[in-house]
Amino acid sequence: MASLPAGWKLKARRRPKDGRCEVVGKDDAGQEYVARTCEGTHVTEQDLQILAVGNRENSTAREVVRFYEKQRDDYRKNWEKSLDSEYMDGADKVVHAGLHLSESRAGYSRAYAQAFERLQQKGNI
Repeated sequence: MASLPAGWKLKARRRPKDGRCEVVGKDDAGQEYVARTCEGTHVTEQDLQILAVGNRENSTAREVVRFYEKQRDDYRKNWEKSLDSEYMDGADKVVHAGLHLSESRAGYSRAYAQAFERLQQKGNI
């Protein structure tokens, strides 16, 4: 569990409605505002990163854009990796169906391969 830096003058509190954590602060007029609503019940390192990059006094627009581009790219990579098992399952079924010789009408023999290689060497193929 990450803790908020004291210099930020922000506090964490739990929402009574759903128990999620909110990071709140006070503006110049003394009114309370919600700086971030966390995904879980406490502040995480990612919440601190988002708050830090969103601080207009310390980060530039370019840094904000790069941060969110990296977040997008990381999400896409993780999404693609999560689909690998589904793709492999589908590919296994196709390969099994294509190579299952007892149920296939097309077969493979070494004699067929040798004849094919002879035709290739003669230039007929």
